Amino acid sequence: MEIAIATFPALQSLAGIEHGFTLRTQADTRAPDFAERVAPGAAWAEQPHDNSVAVVSRPGCYLGVDALVTTQPNLPLLIRVADCAAVYIVDPITPAVALAHSGKRGTLLNLVGATTQTLLACSRSTPSAWTALISPCIGPCHYEVDLWTLLERQLQEAGIGAVHNVRTCTACHLDRFYSYRAEKGQTGRHFAFLRINAHTT
Repeated sequence: MEIAIATFPALQSLAGIEHGFTLRTQADTRAPDFAERVAPGAAWAEQPHDNSVAVVSRPGCYLGVDALVTTQPNLPLLIRVADCAAVYIVDPITPAVALAHSGKRGTLLNLVGATTQTLLACSRSTPSAWTALISPCIGPCHYEVDLWTLLERQLQEAGIGAVHNVRTCTACHLDRFYSYRAEKGQTGRHFAFLRINAHTT
């Protein structure tokens, strides 16, 4: 069964970067092979809803973290969301990338701030040269915490030069998105992925 994958213009414009965000599908997103179909050979986070970050260089599951950073080409970073935000961060100069799973707890713990600091330690540039994007996630119209505004502010405070926020509420658009809150936990997951292509290094 075909998997529909959305892309975002702000990231498409960055040379040598591949990204995506799966949309609602008839396929079983909990199936063991679903992640491999989306991003073969990926590194993925356990996602305990905290603010820990791992620098990764090989495929597999990284325990105890909600964000991943890599400078390794052809290694997709992968996270799962269904109301939480996937936060993409790209340093196009090094190149290096980061992908964070930021829900209520992670956002209040400033996971993206920790992610930015970890990426900076791997970088040959400064955050002013980077691009960040906040994926579709639950909006303030359906949730008591305004993830959109908090995440945008945290990314700006981290000094990231280009911050993009699609401001699309998952709970408002159940034809395209999953919403853990609106669907009372009985729902699938979106898979966000981000990769450096080998020719950019």
